[in-house]
Amino acid sequence: MELENQAAKQVYIKLLEDTLSKKAEVLKKLVELTMLQENMVSSDDFDEEDLLKTVTQKEEQINILTKLDDGFEQLFQSVKDELNVNKESYTHEITTLKELIAVITDMSVSLQAMEKRNKARMEVYFSTKRKEIRSSRISSRTVANYYKTMSKQQESQSYFYDKKK
Repeated sequence: MELENQAAKQVYIKLLEDTLSKKAEVLKKLVELTMLQENMVSSDDFDEEDLLKTVTQKEEQINILTKLDDGFEQLFQSVKDELNVNKESYTHEITTLKELIAVITDMSVSLQAMEKRNKARMEVYFSTKRKEIRSSRISSRTVANYYKTMSKQQESQSYFYDKKK
């Protein structure tokens, strides 16, 4: 029975490594998408539809990441006691897990910094767009008021009469 239990724990530990590797791949995709988003936001010919597609792709990757996190947490709870009790037996596996976690943490920090920069750029972009829209509305109102005023003047009779008749 102990041998079966030991084999199951080895499988769980391998699954932990696989989960962390997949998480690193997903984070790598997220970094690529965020860099693409950063290029879009920095570009002069900014296309909102392309940005929305990128955001949708990022959302899908984040959902995958969440599922991987949940699965990792469940697996880790299954083998946590074994790893703590028999550290010497799992030295290589623990080292591999720590390395993967370090890589994932570095990518996460980098991703957060890129997201912060993108957010600032997007706020500037939307602020500029709001100002343009406000200016356009004021111009439209001004033109509309001008035409109303001009059309009322044409309807009223002339103020000056021709006295030569």
